[in-house]
Amino acid sequence: MLRPIDIMINCFAQEKIDLDKLLLWFDSLSKLYQRETINWTRNFLEQSHPNEETIKTGIEQIPLKPTMTPIVLLKSKSLKIALNKIVELPDAELKKAFISLVSMFKVSDKERREKWCEGKCGHDWHNLDDLNIPLTEKYLKKIEGRIR
Repeated sequence: MLRPIDIMINCFAQEKIDLDKLLLWFDSLSKLYQRETINWTRNFLEQSHPNEETIKTGIEQIPLKPTMTPIVLLKSKSLKIALNKIVELPDAELKKAFISLVSMFKVSDKERREKWCEGKCGHDWHNLDDLNIPLTEKYLKKIEGRIR
């Protein structure tokens, strides 16, 4: 069964919700849950196995100034080292860290779905339409503050 965190991040990656709605949900989380969400997003990104070109494209898609800490880390360090540093950023950087990771995941997961899954995988998170999740305001309100 998918958790709210799985649903929200994958709905964003599959363009079923926009970044503003995703951030409303993220902002509703406690700092502890925001950190946990960043760690899970990092995990999702790593599991999507981005290559160098995907990483470069993903960085370009992050809707933040290129001087923001997470972007500088992604541009100047290997992915593994950058991710290790991003998940350890101070509270003031949590939102920027999340935006950076989820934006990169969106690019990488799209590539993964197109190349490897192509509608034939059994991953619930790649088959959200089959789950009939109502992405209504009522549903989004129901999962405010929740990741599980």
